[in-house]
Parts: sequence; structure tokens; C-alpha cells
Amino acid sequence: MQYIKYIFFALISISNLCIAWEAPENSKVLEYVDSNLPHYGVLKNSGGFIYVDVDDEYIHHLVSFIQDAGFEEPPYFGREGLVGAHISVIYHDEMTKFMIDEIQECGQVISFTPKSCDVVHPPKWSEIDEVYFIVVDAPQLDQIREKYGLPKREHEFHITIGVKPSHRTII
Repeated sequence: MQYIKYIFFALISISNLCIAWEAPENSKVLEYVDSNLPHYGVLKNSGGFIYVDVDDEYIHHLVSFIQDAGFEEPPYFGREGLVGAHISVIYHDEMTKFMIDEIQECGQVISFTPKSCDVVHPPKWSEIDEVYFIVVDAPQLDQIREKYGLPKREHEFHITIGVKPSHRTII
């Protein structure tokens, strides 16, 4: 069951292959975030996946803004090993490829600034038609990646708040 969390991490990591555009309800979502949600989280490690753990209300509450457009909560909750609302920082395969055993900064509070909301279409073979996320600015995360010799990230740091499942039949 642990594979589910990696499916969505992989979907976003290949977002450079996807078409992105400004998301519906962008201003309402950002206004709510600015007024009601913390702009920080804690850096954590889950089996070699490094992420910023953010308030789960980033998903639980914000998905209500986009449900009418067909989005639902991403499957980041309910089973052991799922991390909830988060910002992906270093993927497990990067830890392996760059032979990183430990991230000393785990446990530190990481601040970020919400910038915009975007929607991407993952590749056609995906079980997801669209992914809705909040793009965040987090210079501290770029510094951590640089410290451990990792390349510039392929996509902007973000918090996924909704997914629109595909209704295609896979044969």
C-alpha cells in the first residue's frame, strides 16, 4: 500500500511534461491560506522521502473550494506511511542516487510563502486527469537541496490540495 504515496509524488515530479495553468478559485484559495493557515511546517523523513509536513487543513479545508470543479482530496491520509499535507523536498530515488543517508535539518521549522495556485495535466497514462496545487516560495528548501549536492529542482515547491481522477478505462 505504500506505493500509493509514491504514485502522486511521481506525478508531480514529472509535471514538466504536463501543461500547467492558473487554477480556478485561485484568489479565494490564496485569501483563505493567507488569513487562516500557517506558512510553515516541519521538515521530516519518511523512508527516504524528505518533505515539509504542513497543516492537514491545507487539504481537508481547501478541497471544498474546488470540489465543484471535480477535485477531491489526494490519497495522502488513512494508512500508515502516508504523510498527509506536505511539500516534497527530496525524493527517495534522489537520496539513493546521490548517496544521502541523513538530512541533518529534519525536525527544523521551514517557512514558506504561498504564491499562486496551478493545475497540471499528468501524462495520459495516469489515473489522474488534473492535479491542483498551491505553489510556494521556500528559499530554505533550495538551500537544503544545494547543501546535499542535489540539482536544481525540476518543478516549483508546492502543496497538492486536490486531484481529479481519470474516467478513462485502462485496458
